[in-house]
Amino acid sequence: MTATALIAGVNKAGTTSLFVSLSEHPDIAPSSVKETRFFLPARYGMPLAPPAEWEAYFSESPTAVRLEATPAYFYGGAKVATAILERIEQPRVILVLREPIARALSFFEYQKMRLRFAADMTLDNYLTETDRLDETDFDDPANEKYMAVRGSRYADWLGAWWDVLGQSNVYLLFFENLIADQATALTNVAQWLELDPSRFPHNALRSENLTTGYKNKRMQQLALAGNDKFEKLLRRVPAVKRSLRSAYFKLNGRQMRAEVTDAMREELASRFEEPNERLRNQLTTANLALPHWLT
Repeated sequence: MTATALIAGVNKAGTTSLFVSLSEHPDIAPSSVKETRFFLPARYGMPLAPPAEWEAYFSESPTAVRLEATPAYFYGGAKVATAILERIEQPRVILVLREPIARALSFFEYQKMRLRFAADMTLDNYLTETDRLDETDFDDPANEKYMAVRGSRYADWLGAWWDVLGQSNVYLLFFENLIADQATALTNVAQWLELDPSRFPHNALRSENLTTGYKNKRMQQLALAGNDKFEKLLRRVPAVKRSLRSAYFKLNGRQMRAEVTDAMREELASRFEEPNERLRNQLTTANLALPHWLT
C-alpha cells in the first residue's frame, strides 16, 4: 500500500525547502505541484473535490510514499485533519514551526512580495488593518494575507491535529533545527516515514522560496504569473527552475527586510506571550523537546 505524507504547516517556516529536499528521495513521489490545496476547502466548511482530482496530482508508478505540502492546512485544525483522515488511510502529517516573531515578519514581507500589499506598507499599518478583523473574518480565504500574527499562535491548532490523527502520526519539526542541520532533519523525517535515509542523493539539500524584494513591479507581476502557470512543468525540472530563479533575482531582485523598531518587536512579543506559554505546556505534556525560543 502506498503511504501518504502531507506537510501541513506552517507557511514561511521552510516547508518548500523540506518538500523539495524530501522529493529527492527515490521512494518519495511528490505531487505535481507543491500545494495541491486539495483538503483546504474543509477549513472553510466547503466540500472536497472528487478523489480523482487528488489522484491526478501523483504519478501512477508505485512508490513508498506520496508527498504534498500545503502549509495553510494547519490553520484548518480539526476540520482539515478529519477530512484528511476520511480520505487517506493512515496519513502521516509533518508540521514545521518557527519562532513566532520571525515567522510573522517573514509572512508580512512575503505578502508584499506577492503584491498583496504595497511595497512601502509599514508593519504598524499592517497590524492596524489586521486588528480590525474578527474571528469570522478569517473564514474568508481573502483574509489569509492577514495571518502574520494569527498564524504564529501555534497552540490554537496543534492540539486538534494530535487529537484527530494521534500524536504518533504527526511529526513536529522546528525551522531553526531544519536550517541549522538540514541533513539530520531529513534523516529523521525519512526514518519516521520508514524510508532509508542513505538513499538521498548527495545534493538533496535545498533552500527554496526565500522571500526577496523586487525592483520593477510589472516585471514581478509577470514573473509571479509565469511561476504559477508553469509550476507543474518546473517541478519536473528543478535544476531549470533554480537557474531561472537565479537569473531573475539578478535582473529584478533586491534584498528585502522589514524595518522593525524595538517597540514593535516588544508589541509582537506581548502578542505571542500567552499562546507561547500554552504551546510550551502542550509540548512539555507530550514529552517533546522545546525549541530555544520557548526555553
